[in-house]
Amino acid sequence: MNACKPRIVSALVGDVQRDPAAQIKYGFFFAALAEHFPLVEIYDASLHGVRRYLNALQAFHPDRQRWRESFYKNVTAFRWRSRLASTHFQAMNGQVDLIVQVGVLFDARWQTASPPSLIYTDYTAHLTAQRPSAGRSPFSAAQRQEWLALERAAFARASHICTRSELVRASIIEEYGVAPEKVTVVGSGVNFARLPQSVLHRETTTPTVLFIGKEFYRKGGDLLLEAFAQARQEVPGARLKMVTAVPIPSAFPGAGVEIIQATWDRQAIAALYRSADLFVLPSRLETWGDVLLEAMSYGLPCIGVKGQAMEEIIDHESTGLIVPAEDVAALAQSLVRLLTDAGLRGRMGQQARLKAEENYQWPDVVQRVGICIQQIMERDEHKWIASV
Repeated sequence: MNACKPRIVSALVGDVQRDPAAQIKYGFFFAALAEHFPLVEIYDASLHGVRRYLNALQAFHPDRQRWRESFYKNVTAFRWRSRLASTHFQAMNGQVDLIVQVGVLFDARWQTASPPSLIYTDYTAHLTAQRPSAGRSPFSAAQRQEWLALERAAFARASHICTRSELVRASIIEEYGVAPEKVTVVGSGVNFARLPQSVLHRETTTPTVLFIGKEFYRKGGDLLLEAFAQARQEVPGARLKMVTAVPIPSAFPGAGVEIIQATWDRQAIAALYRSADLFVLPSRLETWGDVLLEAMSYGLPCIGVKGQAMEEIIDHESTGLIVPAEDVAALAQSLVRLLTDAGLRGRMGQQARLKAEENYQWPDVVQRVGICIQQIMERDEHKWIASV
């Protein structure tokens, strides 16, 4: 093996060739990884055939969103995916030197005779459980403990863990008992092949707010509608474009609001960014904030909330504004401030674009991951060779 260029197999739950969600979220990461290392395979750890059918049955819930969460996050599915993945990698003896696992919906080293691994993750189940109302933690109390034990074991077996945020790094260290030197923050990149041209900020009597959140409630869409209605009393020409997959209850104020069906069409999304003057994401639970990076790359100032990783993305009073979580009045005040000051929007947008250029490009992220990979190979290579 060339010690400088270990042969890598990547693994995730999702098909980066056919699934647009997986393709957009991770395709550029894998492309950048392949530029640095021999990428032997991208393994889809999704369940197929009878297992997929049985998993859907046992996870069933009349609420579609709850069913989706349970389908992916249940102990039986975690174990099935882990056994299948680790068996697959163990059979690749002599062909690969390292597994790069994305997310923790399975354990690529379920069988420790598999090659060493690096986990790249954006969140933990422990963090999700702290915000149960957001709907991302489908477990009973007993199920949650089982899942946390599986997640803890996956972190323990991994050779190294890379996270997108300091928030998640702290969770893995403090709540899962992982040594600090084993966890590194590497961030993530904007999911574009190249950064787009920035939006030209302008004086306008009809400034436009953009929100993109497929899950309306978790992303704080209801909070934004209430705050926007308050802000529009002071900025009557303001408009709000909301991209979401959930029908909006008629009880919410709708003046100046355009509801747009969620889409993976990147040209349509690009047009929305270009039409906007600022971007808002008041999520109740946000694992990272890919749409914030995209908005910043277009030169849009962003409004986010405290207590989540978006505080690491948005520099308060520089690239945007951070408001207290679920504080409609504070959100409304921040909206008025940016809607009424094109100069401030322009200055913050320029700083946002600069931060995207300097911090959120996939080749730079993979360089940081590459340092961790090299450390793994220097430290763990002899252990893997001895075991095969």
